[in-house]
Amino acid sequence: MFSETYRNMNDAVAPSPALVEKTLAGAKRRRFPLRRVAAIAAAAALCIATPALAAQTELGYQALYRIAPAAAQFFQPVQRSCTDNGVTMEVAAVRVEGSAAQAYITLTGDAVDETCDLFDSYNFHLPFDQIGHCQRVGYDAATHTATFLCTTETMDGSPIPAGGKMTFSVGCFLSGRETAEDLAVEISLADYAFEAAAAPTWSDPDRKTPGAFYRTGGSYSAEEDEALYQTSPVLMPGEALAEPVPGLSVTAAGYADGLFHIQLCRGNAARLDNHGWLWLEDAAGNRTEPRCSIGFHNDAETETGGRLDYTDFLFDVSPADLSGYTLHGDFYTASTLTEGRWRVTFPLVDTP
Repeated sequence: MFSETYRNMNDAVAPSPALVEKTLAGAKRRRFPLRRVAAIAAAAALCIATPALAAQTELGYQALYRIAPAAAQFFQPVQRSCTDNGVTMEVAAVRVEGSAAQAYITLTGDAVDETCDLFDSYNFHLPFDQIGHCQRVGYDAATHTATFLCTTETMDGSPIPAGGKMTFSVGCFLSGRETAEDLAVEISLADYAFEAAAAPTWSDPDRKTPGAFYRTGGSYSAEEDEALYQTSPVLMPGEALAEPVPGLSVTAAGYADGLFHIQLCRGNAARLDNHGWLWLEDAAGNRTEPRCSIGFHNDAETETGGRLDYTDFLFDVSPADLSGYTLHGDFYTASTLTEGRWRVTFPLVDTP
C-alpha cells in the first residue's frame, strides 16, 4: 500500500517527459559542456524517478526546484541548523501572519562580527511568488553571533499557504566593515582643470572590444541627466592621486565633454563591496552633488591584477571655479569575505 501511495505522489509532482525534453534541448542550445548536459539530464531523471531522493542532493534539489518548486519544498527535509567553514546558521524563531512570514536566523562563528553583512547572497526558496529582505537586528560579542530578521511576503498579498516549508540559503557574508562619513579628501582640484584621457567602454556584449571597460551602472539626480548617465565618457584610470581610506582611492580627475570627473577606485567590489559617494564643497560649506555617477570595471580575465571596479562622479563646475572647492565623501569598506554553503529548511508555522 505504501509503495503504491508513494508512486502516486511521485507521479503527481514529476515533470512530464515533454518538459524534460524541452529543458535538455534548451541546455544544448546554450552550448553547455557535455559533462554539464549529462549532469542536467541525470538530475532531471532523478527528479522524475524519485523526487524525495532528488531533494537530498544540491544538484537534484536545484533541478527539482526549477521545474516543480512545490515538490522540491515538500520533499526537502526540515533542517534547522547548518555548519560550513566554521560558521553555523540556525533558525531561532518563526512567525507567520497574513501575507508575511518572518524568521530570526543566526550566524555564529569566529568570522562573524558586529558588522556582519549577508552581501545580498541570501535566497528565499518558496513555492510561490514572493519578495524578501533581511536586516541585522542584533549581535552577541561573547558568542560571535549575529541575528538577522528575514522577512518574505507573497507578491499578490494573499495569505502564506498553510502547511508549507521555507528554505533559506546564504552563500557568503562580509565582516570587518568600516564607515568614514563626511571625510575631507586631500587633493587640490585646481591641479586637474584640464581635459583628461577618456577610457573606451561597452555595455552591449555585441560591442565589447579588447581593452575596453564594462559599464556596470550608476545613478543620476534628475531626469534630464539620464542621457548624460548613459552616454558620457569615463576617465582612463591611473595611479592613485589620493587614498581617503584603505581600499578606496582616487585614480583620475579632469574634464570630459565639459564636465569635471572625479574617479574612485573600489578594488574588486564583487569581493568586498567597497564603495563611496563624493561631492564638492565651497568655502561656506555648501555642497555640490554630482549630476551622475557611472560605474565600470576592467576585463578581469585579461588583467594580471584581476578585477578592479571604478566609479566616475560628474560635476557641472567650470575650470575657473575649481579652486573654490574641496572634495568630500562618505566611504564604506570591508576587510573579509567568508564564503560557504549554508541552508536551513523549516515549517512555516509560528514557533511555540
